Amino acid sequence: MTIEERLRATNQAVADAMRPVRPLDLPGEQPARVPAGRRSRRWLSWGAPLAAAALVAAVAVSLALVRQAEGPPPGTPTPATSGSATPLASIPRYYVALAGVGRSRPGVLKAVVGDEQTGRTVAVLNPSAGQNFYGVTGAADDRTFVVTSYAGTETTWYLLRLTPGAANPAQLTRLPIKPVAARVAGLALSPDGRELAVMWRTGTTQANAVTYLAVYSMTSGAALRTWITRGDNMNAIGGAANEQGLSWVNGDEGIDFRWSVLKDGTGIYTTLIRRIDVTAPGGDLLADSRVAVRLPNTVAVTKTTRSWPCYTSLTAGNGTVVCGTLSTGNSFQEVCSTVPPSFVTYSGTTGKRLKVLYQYHGQCLYAVSVVVWTDPTASRVIAFLALSEKGINMAATDQFGVITDGRFTPLPKQVVGDANDVAF
Repeated sequence: MTIEERLRATNQAVADAMRPVRPLDLPGEQPARVPAGRRSRRWLSWGAPLAAAALVAAVAVSLALVRQAEGPPPGTPTPATSGSATPLASIPRYYVALAGVGRSRPGVLKAVVGDEQTGRTVAVLNPSAGQNFYGVTGAADDRTFVVTSYAGTETTWYLLRLTPGAANPAQLTRLPIKPVAARVAGLALSPDGRELAVMWRTGTTQANAVTYLAVYSMTSGAALRTWITRGDNMNAIGGAANEQGLSWVNGDEGIDFRWSVLKDGTGIYTTLIRRIDVTAPGGDLLADSRVAVRLPNTVAVTKTTRSWPCYTSLTAGNGTVVCGTLSTGNSFQEVCSTVPPSFVTYSGTTGKRLKVLYQYHGQCLYAVSVVVWTDPTASRVIAFLALSEKGINMAATDQFGVITDGRFTPLPKQVVGDANDVAF
């Protein structure tokens, strides 16, 4: 698909609802939180001011519509050297990806369970007529996921439990969590699979907007904590299911989230990573949270190229923020040589930039570096590179891979779905 064809593409609405498969079977609730360092699973944040530029928004929308898994792209990232440990041994084995059902049901998403070690599909869950999938997040055991469903007016919740090797390896059950009358913009399952953090916004303008962050019990469905604030946050309208980059941190006693505010009359967004202590009293999302990282603003590198230093982000269990960049330019000119797609870390304590985990070296007209998953120390990252090249099918340029020691090792091509809709 050419650039011109992508710009004519239109975004497809996502609806949801799913049939239960078997009774809910969760471990009993435990008020104590898991020790620090046990958080090992993270999920995608597509968190950035998508309306910052018409060109960027148009291309970004079209990117989300045509993801496929085909041959390797030009400028393939450097693989790990021989003798180094395989990156597959250091990341979750199973993933859940949301992918299109097909021409018979355009715009409808199915859930594909995959095995990253073998490259095989474990199970495919198709929604029934009139239903759809929307978002997905996973726990640290590599067997427990939550899939959301949005039916145009509300979001509902389903437990997806994996039993590899069983006759029915993927079982789906509706959770007792009360539906939310909104399309959520943040979704994060705790590593022990007992609590689900959700963020959403109501209202149609900044003047009447209200942003919510809630933590639910997976067993009872009860809202254990809720924080509310009015106004500001531009990202919480609900584009992708974890646009806010919700991440459990500090031994799962804290939650990080993105907070973007548009400066009046400037067209410039200020984006922060805020951190809230889930064990402390309070109910005001802003008053009870603190700024962990003040992220860099958009940079005009040249007259024709721009870079978003932290277009996507997730926070590792130790509080280190992992950012993915956006590289774009005017008139569909080469940009990657000027603003290379990168993955960069920031200290969640001082807010300072720490290191570049990986930088792509190749040509492109547009690139989004998406942080899909990070280990507790931000030393291993599952990354998605959305690369656009003139006249080349995007399926031949986009890549999933593992970043370790400054190297990008592509994952098997059986990975399906858009980076917005994959949980490892």
